[in-house]
Formats: sequence, C-alpha cells, structure tokens
Amino acid sequence: MNTITIPKNLAKNHDLLVVEKDSFDKLEKDNFELRSAIKAILAGELALRRGKTRTFKQFLKARFAKYAKSY
Repeated sequence: MNTITIPKNLAKNHDLLVVEKDSFDKLEKDNFELRSAIKAILAGELALRRGKTRTFKQFLKARFAKYAKSY
C-alpha cells in the first residue's frame, strides 16, 4: 500500500477527498448533463412566459399532420 503525505499548507482548513479518477469522471459527466438539462428547462420556462411556445396541437400539425387530424 502506498502512502501519500499532504502538506498542511495545501489543506488550509479544507476537507480533502480522494476518489478514483473513473468515479470522478463519471460524476463530472453526470453533473454536466444535469446542468444542461436545467438550462434547457429554464429556457423553456422563459419562452413559455414570453408566449413564444405553441400548443401540442400546433406542434402535431407542423410535425405530424396525419396525427393532428385525430387529435
């Protein structure tokens, strides 16, 4: 087993955490995806408040006309 000594001046009254790089990379990726999703939700909320959205029926007519008839 290897021992690593971390000097006190690097810690400076902060908690230190050691994790495997693979675990950290996965967590970082998950956080990025979460931030992206939240940004998209906020953008949608803002568009809704500004009246720049369309109804589901309008969406169907524009993208899936054959389904809009039955809706």
